[in-house]
Amino acid sequence: MIAIETDTRVVNRGAFTDKVDHCGLETARRIEQTVTYMAQHLDRPLQVATLAAQANISPSHFFALFKRRIGSAPMDYFTRLRMQRACRLLEHTSLSIKEIASALGYDDPFYFSRVFKSINGKAPSDYRATRRTRSGKTESDRAISNYSSEPHINGLSQRVQFT
Repeated sequence: MIAIETDTRVVNRGAFTDKVDHCGLETARRIEQTVTYMAQHLDRPLQVATLAAQANISPSHFFALFKRRIGSAPMDYFTRLRMQRACRLLEHTSLSIKEIASALGYDDPFYFSRVFKSINGKAPSDYRATRRTRSGKTESDRAISNYSSEPHINGLSQRVQFT
């Protein structure tokens, strides 16, 4: 009986280790896919249930895994991605606040402005004016600059910093 227990422990230990490693990598891959999905769908509202379905995980479990892996709740992260895109659009385009709000899936530009201000500490128009003053660039300089409006999310190892 002792020999059987020893053999069982060795087999179980190896199987357990493989499952933990695989499960961890699989979870990371699923969360990474949902982050990519978020970045590709900044123009529409998303729900945790939709993201959880993408990852094939229950919404409550997805929420916990996402928060543990990324460091914030899924919808908070998504809102910050949207506001990061809004900052880029304000800095590098001449789109109106209403057009930017619409491009980011906000039907109400006033609500968009409130969300923007809660994240960035200033209204979108003030943010744009401050950035233009700091950079010293004219509108034609901005059109020539090498700018991509897509957020660069190449994996979870890169954390997005929000200002």
